[in-house]
Amino acid sequence: MQKITAASNALIICLSLAACQPEAGNAQAQQRNFVCKALIEGFLSAQQLNRYELHQIQPAQQGAELYIYKAQPEHSASVMPQQRKLHFACQQASARKFQIQLSGPQQENAQALLSVELPEPAQLKALTAFSLNPQ
Repeated sequence: MQKITAASNALIICLSLAACQPEAGNAQAQQRNFVCKALIEGFLSAQQLNRYELHQIQPAQQGAELYIYKAQPEHSASVMPQQRKLHFACQQASARKFQIQLSGPQQENAQALLSVELPEPAQLKALTAFSLNPQ
C-alpha cells in the first residue's frame, strides 16, 4: 500500500513539474531577463554600488525592458546614496547582442553603459570549462 502511495505521489509530482515547463517564448524571455540582470549587476558590482537591489521590471519603449534598482539602507551607516533608484534600460538588439543604458525616470537622458555580443552557441560550448557526463 505504501509503495502504491509513494508511486502515485511521484507521478503527481512529475506531472506537475512537466506542466510547469516554460514554453519556447517564455524560455527566451527568461534568458533575456537573466542576461540583462547579470550585465546590470556586474556593472553595479564593478562600480562598487552593492547596496542596490532589483526592485521592479517594467516593459519600456522599442522592445526594451526597464530594470529599476533601489538602494537598500545599511544598518551601520545612515548615509544614503544620492539616487535612491537607478533605472536601467536593457534592449536585445539581436539574438546575441544586448545593450544596457542608464536613464532617468523619464528616459530623456539615457546614457549607454555597455553593449555585449554573446558568442555563437557552438563557440560558447567550446569555451565551457566543465561538462556533465551523461550516465
